[in-house]
Amino acid sequence: MKAKFLGLALVTLLVAVLALSSIPSYSGITVVAFDLSHRQAPKGLEVLVEIAGPYYKVLIVSEQADLERVPPEVLKAFNEVRVGGLTALNLRDVDVLIIGQPEALIRSEAVEAVKAWFSKPNRALWIAADSDYPAQGSEKAQQSMNAVLEAIGSVIRIDYISVEEYKENIGGAAYRVAGIVDPSPEVAFLKNNLKNNKVLFHGPGGLFVLVQGKPVNPVKQPELKPKNVYVVVRTSENSKAVENQPPEKGGLGPMFYDPLDDKVNTGPFPLMLIEAFPDNRVVIASSETMYGGYTPMTVTEVRGVPLDGPQFITNLITYMVSVVSQPIKVTETKVVTETKTEVKTETRTATITEEKTSTVQVGVSTPITALIAVIAFLVGAVAVFLLRR
Repeated sequence: MKAKFLGLALVTLLVAVLALSSIPSYSGITVVAFDLSHRQAPKGLEVLVEIAGPYYKVLIVSEQADLERVPPEVLKAFNEVRVGGLTALNLRDVDVLIIGQPEALIRSEAVEAVKAWFSKPNRALWIAADSDYPAQGSEKAQQSMNAVLEAIGSVIRIDYISVEEYKENIGGAAYRVAGIVDPSPEVAFLKNNLKNNKVLFHGPGGLFVLVQGKPVNPVKQPELKPKNVYVVVRTSENSKAVENQPPEKGGLGPMFYDPLDDKVNTGPFPLMLIEAFPDNRVVIASSETMYGGYTPMTVTEVRGVPLDGPQFITNLITYMVSVVSQPIKVTETKVVTETKTEVKTETRTATITEEKTSTVQVGVSTPITALIAVIAFLVGAVAVFLLRR
């Protein structure tokens, strides 16, 4: 009987050791997640995964069948694959979320999950859209991006039109836009180490911002641009808004950049914007994609024209990681009561600012696993000690 109890105790110890060994040791490392749950093609994903090399890389898919589209060497580069799409569970420990151009409409449940995730401090989101050229048969990418942007409280929107560039294009094709990297002073470092200051935006749409509910082109009207919105990439003045899929053909009409309105249908147009939020949160919105699509912005050249795709994306990911890695500034408002000699009481408000650093803990089950492991280890150790007496 004693031998049986000793065996049981040893098994308990073994379970504890295995549980402890299963706890991720990368606590504190930035978690970067890439969404592949909306039928995105994995084209260009290998570049982003390589750039995100130092971080814990997560691939989010809708179902196992999504993985069949990913080259094995790219799949191996991820630290983890999570099935089920954009859910609270799959986003539980993510710091940086990158959503390439969706080819399937993002469902309301996923939008709510992203909204809840982004509402927490230290979050960086990059979402890509498209033009209204009917390559995917509809304007799902724009609808998806607008749904997410609206949900998180962003003022950025993507219009249901196409932007064509008649000067800074590649191979004479107006839809093959060489986006000009011309960041606002606040994010001027995004231009660091670029040789050409150009990135491919293959068939982009047009971004705008809402100021008191009214649409504004932040490139042409910088005096109206919100202070927390930064321009990153734009077209030249030789660009124009066109409509490839008007309502009579089943498309969605323009919200702002009406091709028939000469006041708004000429460039320059913003192709990429950043909006900064309190508590170390940023959203990057781009009118073309960083992976997937026809040709993503990861390319280094197209038709002999040199581009800065990989270095530019490196700068963006480095920026996002730097944002989510900052200490959280918590401002507390306290009421201070002061009594003066004339026996009058005056109430004034003092603001006290504290610096707090939050540590990312990867895996929602990690604390539970650790607790179970410690309890099992102690029980096993005590049992072995008592039985050997």
